[in-house]
Amino acid sequence: MTDKRKKIEEMIDKTLLCMDPTGINAKKYRNTFQKMSDVQFKKWIEAFLADEKSNIRLDIEEFGDGSRTLKFENIEKAADYLGIKLFENVYLPHVSSNPNRPIRTKQPVLVGWLNIKRTQQLASKKTGLALSDDNRDEMTGAVKGDAKGGTMTGIENELLAGVGGYDILSEISGARGDNVMEYDNMLKSIAENGQVKLADIKTNVYDKPTLLAADMYFMAMGLKTDLISESYYSVEKVKKVLDNQ
Repeated sequence: MTDKRKKIEEMIDKTLLCMDPTGINAKKYRNTFQKMSDVQFKKWIEAFLADEKSNIRLDIEEFGDGSRTLKFENIEKAADYLGIKLFENVYLPHVSSNPNRPIRTKQPVLVGWLNIKRTQQLASKKTGLALSDDNRDEMTGAVKGDAKGGTMTGIENELLAGVGGYDILSEISGARGDNVMEYDNMLKSIAENGQVKLADIKTNVYDKPTLLAADMYFMAMGLKTDLISESYYSVEKVKKVLDNQ
């Protein structure tokens, strides 16, 4: 058992040193193993191998001085040491018209487990089908009641912004949201051309009732925002200035 234990400890130690050159992670496991007898180590390694969810934990500091930030080059070093191929040709049978001749990626791509946690605040269970858009809030212009098909939550908007989905946000918060002007332009383009582009139906900020209402509420509290304009003029005053230009 001593020789096997030595090889196991050496493999864990070198792998952690490849991924964390500071040696902090390697030292932590080294100290843990030193306190174990051969019997205790055997019991630990058997339990570790029997549980598919068990992993060697790597502690990093993402926003520190950079010395303990996980870098891909260090992952490559650890993979080379363990003999793991990070890049492989991937076959995609679901995108091929002939299942017997699946499409293969032109170049080897990065493969591995991708852990994705479902966000807690999703509107998927609240989404329905609306056949009318007549029931709208008089203040914000957003559909409500039977006319509302679904709602975008704050966390979903943040996720879209985080991945650069600004056009999706613009569509959902505009033509498919409270902007009646963009909505009418969208229906008109679909009726006349059979299709619609977001760039063709975009309007200005003064056609967004929700922003106008929010700006009004802030102004009523004595607070000035830049939601509509950086000037201290009212919305009506700014519109008149723009119309006269």
